[in-house]
Amino acid sequence: MDSFDPAIQSTASSGWEPFVTLVIFAAIGSFFLGALFTAITKGMKEEGWFNLNNNKNDD
Repeated sequence: MDSFDPAIQSTASSGWEPFVTLVIFAAIGSFFLGALFTAITKGMKEEGWFNLNNNKNDD
């Protein structure tokens, strides 16, 4: 069955080329996942997200 997208037809489906693409996208994805994780942990520590700071000051 032929593919409708010519970009799919021109890419390699075997060999080492798919692994290079996988490595590139994995590196990009891990960068953004690490940035998200760092932002959430920094927000939890410095800004008290999710009420992890048990020191409540009632005025």
